[in-house]
Amino acid sequence: MTAVTISVHHYIRKRLLRTLYITHRWLGISMGILMMSWCLSGMVMLWQPWPTPDRVSAEKVHGLFHLPTHLPLINALNEYGARFQSFRLSMTGSEPVLTLVPISGPPVSIDLRTGRAGSITPNDASMNAAAYASSVGVQSPPVFTGTTTDDQWVLDTPGRLTGFERFRFSGPQGLVVYISSLTGDVVQATDTSSRAWSWMGAIPHWLYPAILRRNPLMWKWTVILLAGIGMFLTATGLSIGLLRLRRRWPFSYYRRWHLAHHLGGMMFGLLALSWITTGFFTMNPGGVFASEREARSAVHVTGSVTGEEILAVLNRIVRLHTVDWTDVSSAFLKGHIFLAVTDSVGNHKRLDAQLSPSLLTTTELGASATFLASPDLYYFNRPTHTRHFPVIRMAAANGTLFYLDARTGEVITAFDSAAQKSRWWVYGPHNMDFWSWLRSPTARLMVIFPTLCCVLSIYITSVTIGMRRLGFIKRR
Repeated sequence: MTAVTISVHHYIRKRLLRTLYITHRWLGISMGILMMSWCLSGMVMLWQPWPTPDRVSAEKVHGLFHLPTHLPLINALNEYGARFQSFRLSMTGSEPVLTLVPISGPPVSIDLRTGRAGSITPNDASMNAAAYASSVGVQSPPVFTGTTTDDQWVLDTPGRLTGFERFRFSGPQGLVVYISSLTGDVVQATDTSSRAWSWMGAIPHWLYPAILRRNPLMWKWTVILLAGIGMFLTATGLSIGLLRLRRRWPFSYYRRWHLAHHLGGMMFGLLALSWITTGFFTMNPGGVFASEREARSAVHVTGSVTGEEILAVLNRIVRLHTVDWTDVSSAFLKGHIFLAVTDSVGNHKRLDAQLSPSLLTTTELGASATFLASPDLYYFNRPTHTRHFPVIRMAAANGTLFYLDARTGEVITAFDSAAQKSRWWVYGPHNMDFWSWLRSPTARLMVIFPTLCCVLSIYITSVTIGMRRLGFIKRR
């Protein structure tokens, strides 16, 4: 190789390295505050997740049944060929409501006093909101503030397209309760404290301000773009860090803040890259980990029934004139009707289509069913969601895992193959919750929080260097 060729190669290598350094520097200056925000908000979310209603209080909002002595004509049940995957009977205020979920098409809500389909009235919804508020210690009357589908706090709540009735309560708590206009359930509840913590935690971490989240496609690609830039920034930082290492202390050619940034990046950069990469994949770019709605459909377990079969059960319930039930949900199994009944003191039981007690067994579900009294690899408590036990896990033919309430037979959740893969490749490393001991409050304080602090040190030094650099440029 001639001296000229060596000189050209040396020049090209030098220019490429110079470009790499400058690219990393200016990406760090432009992205440093966002990366630091993601880290700080992740710390907040260890203890203050996205607001959710108090589960026990939310289950108590439905009053005792006051059913008519005879059912009105229910056209939705009499439609030719209509089949349903579930139904539910409950009280919303003074209104007995039947919610039907057909195999195809949207759910429908029916007033059993008249047989007419439509939304629950705000007056009836206000009674459920008041009942929830009372159970959490708020005694002021509810103030109806309208029906919403895109409020900041319900943007990702299931069923929001049918509308939620929003009620505010005066007082220091600043309670706001959202009632489903379809079922009368409490679907969301926030107070002053939970909203404030969300603006410091979940909203900046997920880039969740309503002005952006109302446009799902724009929000998705904004997160993908920024997370992708963060991945490139971290990868270039690791590359530069390796190139600038020395064999003896302080193992770096840098000094002061640059030294802290260099050594911090070398020690904790892979953790930072892991978090930003798994955060990128939570958005399912290209559908890599996208679950299939059909694969997770409860119909694989429940089957479906006709309107005539549902009507026969409803007539039996009306003839029974029960007064101590507050909720009846269908718990179909392989096309046969079973009911999950909640009584006035919160007890749950399973009834067959003749309204006789019927215990659920793994034998009834087949060889793939397993009784679980404690968490497994996919079904476990999270900071945002407390799971119910015991459950029965069963595997469908398509590989989807379904989890059923062992008391009532209701399908609680499902994990298809995509969800199972994302558990190990995305959410497990992102949340650092592979093992049960890592999900405990002690582990969050003693393991995950210090780890986040170590990664945060990279971004603190990055922002400091960037601010000093910008100040230097300004002086020049």
